[in-house]
Amino acid sequence: MELLPWIVPLLPLVGFLINALIGVRLGKPGAGLLATVMLWAAFACSLVLLGQVQAAPEKRLFSPEFVWFNADTLSVSFKLSIDTLTALMLLIITGVGALIHGYSMGYMSHEKNYSRYFAYLNLFVFFMLLLVMSSNLVGMFVGWEGVGLASYLLIGFWQEKKSATDAGKKAFIVNRIGDAALLIALFLIFRHFGTFEFYGEKGILTKTGIEAALGNGYGLVSTTVPILLFIGACGKSAQLPLHVWLADAMEGPTPVSALIHAATMVTAGVYLLCRTHELFLMAPGAMTLVAIVGLLTALVAASIGLAQNDIKKVLAYSTVSQLGLMFLACGSGAFAAAMFHVTTHAFFKALLFLGSGSVIHAMSGEQDMRKMGGLAKKLPITYATMFIGTLAISGIPLLSGFFSKDEILLNAFAGQAGNAFQWGLALLVSAMTAFYMWRMMAKTFLGEFRGTEEQAHHLHESPISMTAPLGILAVLSVFSGYLNPAALKAFAINLPDTFGHFLGENVEWRTEANALAVSHNTELMLVLASSAIAILVSLFAWSKYKKATNGDLLTEKQRQSGWYRLVYQKWGFDELYNALFVRPGKQLATWLWRVADLRGVDGLVQGAGNMIGSLSNLLSRFQNGYVRSYALTMLVGVVLVILTSLLGRGR
Repeated sequence: MELLPWIVPLLPLVGFLINALIGVRLGKPGAGLLATVMLWAAFACSLVLLGQVQAAPEKRLFSPEFVWFNADTLSVSFKLSIDTLTALMLLIITGVGALIHGYSMGYMSHEKNYSRYFAYLNLFVFFMLLLVMSSNLVGMFVGWEGVGLASYLLIGFWQEKKSATDAGKKAFIVNRIGDAALLIALFLIFRHFGTFEFYGEKGILTKTGIEAALGNGYGLVSTTVPILLFIGACGKSAQLPLHVWLADAMEGPTPVSALIHAATMVTAGVYLLCRTHELFLMAPGAMTLVAIVGLLTALVAASIGLAQNDIKKVLAYSTVSQLGLMFLACGSGAFAAAMFHVTTHAFFKALLFLGSGSVIHAMSGEQDMRKMGGLAKKLPITYATMFIGTLAISGIPLLSGFFSKDEILLNAFAGQAGNAFQWGLALLVSAMTAFYMWRMMAKTFLGEFRGTEEQAHHLHESPISMTAPLGILAVLSVFSGYLNPAALKAFAINLPDTFGHFLGENVEWRTEANALAVSHNTELMLVLASSAIAILVSLFAWSKYKKATNGDLLTEKQRQSGWYRLVYQKWGFDELYNALFVRPGKQLATWLWRVADLRGVDGLVQGAGNMIGSLSNLLSRFQNGYVRSYALTMLVGVVLVILTSLLGRGR
């Protein structure tokens, strides 16, 4: 049983190796089944680990370790640690990941590179598991970089599409910016802590380790390190200004979008902040920065989602916006609330992405909502499950999103550096979320069908391999919120906070002893306000867009307005980055190629070759084939040798 922690990540790694080496021989059903079974087996092992963690005296387990390398005072070992925070992430990654793998078997059934796709999926999950299970920052960084590599492979999976390969490169490059900051943070941590380990005698998350580091000058960089960690998190979790890669990542297969944007890669940044929350609590300035950037990201992304017509782009910017709310929670000191929203978001966002994949599958690849409409009758299961997911993400009372969003809004109001203005902006984000989600649902499923006759002829519900995961995720989207139904306390309904009690000190859980200083009446008003906004905005959007015969209510004048064009063009971030970085970078690269490469390196090599060629041409004149010429040359040589000897002797 002590090897069980290693078995969890090794299962998807074995699936990757088999599919990469002999997946073609296994055939389409075999390759997909192998990858899916490996994930379900990892999920079962994660459940066993959950029980072991709960039974452990310190709520933490460690795997056997082996030394990776030694260099002077630096010794890095590979060891896995599992606490309640890790156990939660294991269940989300393997559970939702297994559902997405099973869904992919139906969605990708006509894909010619079937085994390669499932090999990449298993590789992605392996690195994500390594990221959350490593007992030190170096092992986590290996998983962090591996997730970036696997996401690049999955986003650019359709290599024949230039847009897909460009999106993969964009995601890879933008993430490297955040990764560079994270790497500098690791160097500073080792400089002051003398270790990369989270726990142990000098562990960076232990009281003794922090006290020793403060004595070693850590106080001078106690704000710098969290900010660098936060920049690294911004890359993975698509926060301003490193958010531009995520929407382009929609070029990958839809199950990839669900895997990356729901339960795994984009939540890595939130996990990093929660894992290292002790370091952030020592730096109030860094916490404030996290809250401000998270709130701005949520606002910007939600506004962009209002104007998108691609069904996957709407969900992509919804993901960025929800991640912004999670960072707002972290900046407010509500790390448990952030992880709670990570959990509920994993369920309803995976449901919505997979539901959009079912729609795209039925529409023969079409993603423009203006060419859909009237699909509720043709895709009843997809419609019903996506309806539930939309209720959840909109914050409609008694569904999972209501409970997790309410926790974030409450902490934005009364948490660390919380205030009414911050709460109001977060509430505005929630209102915009409800509007664009119900706009998406109405344009997709209501009204008359606006596609082609050929598309109408092929409309049908997806196979059970695709609809079954939708049903499971719909159930989880309804009931997962009751893990922490704190919002019901405003109505004098006291149910236990199972989620917060489970995570405990790993996320600085708020107990009765350190509860927020907010009165019952204030809390009731906050809950009623958020509930009313969610319901009213949802009804407004639903009633408005169900009447749109062409899928769009805007006039041509409105579409040409500055505000609409600004949000439709994503606030011009891509154009700005192209002007500041991409085009100057290409110009610099072109200049370096012409000057340094062609004239410098190539000129040196070609010049040496030309010199040797000229010398050989000169010497070849003496090799003319005449014996008398060779005899004369020998005679001249002998005379020169004799003269040299005589001159030397004379001196």
